[in-house]
Amino acid sequence: MTQKKGLLFGIVLLALCVVTTGAGVVLLVIAYPMPAHTDEQRAADLTVSYEQSVDRMAAEQREFVKQEIVSLRTSKWRLYNSGLGMCLVAPCFILAILYFRLWDLRNLRTVTTPETRLGLLGLASLAWWALLPALQLAEFDDYAQDDLTPHIDGGHDVLFFFAKGFFLVWIAMVAIGGLFILWKASLPANLYCWDGIRPYRSIVLSAVYGLAGGAFATLIVWSAGNFPWGLPSLIAGLYVVISTRAALLNGSRNL
Repeated sequence: MTQKKGLLFGIVLLALCVVTTGAGVVLLVIAYPMPAHTDEQRAADLTVSYEQSVDRMAAEQREFVKQEIVSLRTSKWRLYNSGLGMCLVAPCFILAILYFRLWDLRNLRTVTTPETRLGLLGLASLAWWALLPALQLAEFDDYAQDDLTPHIDGGHDVLFFFAKGFFLVWIAMVAIGGLFILWKASLPANLYCWDGIRPYRSIVLSAVYGLAGGAFATLIVWSAGNFPWGLPSLIAGLYVVISTRAALLNGSRNL
C-alpha cells in the first residue's frame, strides 16, 4: 500500500467514526423528548391490565393485549438504542486510530501491545470492572423500555450486589493468573509477531487465542443489539486477548 492510499483510507476511516459519533448524538437528542407511546395513558392502562391479569388470561386474549400495547409504541427506543450503540463504539475506534496513528493505515502493521505487563493486566481489569456499571445501566434501560411488565421487581438489586462481589474476586483472580502467565513476556510486542524458532508453539497459541478472540467478536456483534453498554469493555477485551497472544510469543523468543 502506498503512502497516499494509506493516508486516504485512514483519514476516511477516522472521518466515518467522527460522523458516526455525531449521528449517534443526534439520534439520542431526537429520542430523548419523544414519548414512548402514541397514547401514553392507553398504554399505561393496558400495561397494568396485562400485568395484573396475565396469569388468568387465555393465550389468545394475552396475545391480543400484548399486540395492542406493541402497536402503540413509537420509534423512541429504536432511535435511542441505535444512537447509544453508535456513541459507545465509534469513540473507541477514534481513540484506537489516534493512539496507534492509524490515520495512515499502513501503521496497522506496527500496532503493539501495552507497554508493560501491568498495563495489559490493568486494561483487562478495567474492562471487567466496567461491566458492573454497564450491567446496571442496561438494567435501567430494560426497565424503562419494558411496557409489558415494568412493575415486576425481579430482585435485580440483590443480584447486582452479589455480582459486584463476584466481579471483584474474579478481577483479582484474572490479574494474579495473568501475572504468572505473562511473567517472562517482553513488552511491548507487535500484535502480528510470530515465533519462527518455535512454530508449533506459535500455531497453538494462535489457535487458542484466536478462538478466544472469535468469542469476543461474536459477543461484540451480539451486544450491539442486546447489551450496548458492554461494547467498550468487549472491544477492550478483544484487544487484551490479541495482546496476550503477542506477549506470549514475544516472550518465548527471549527465554
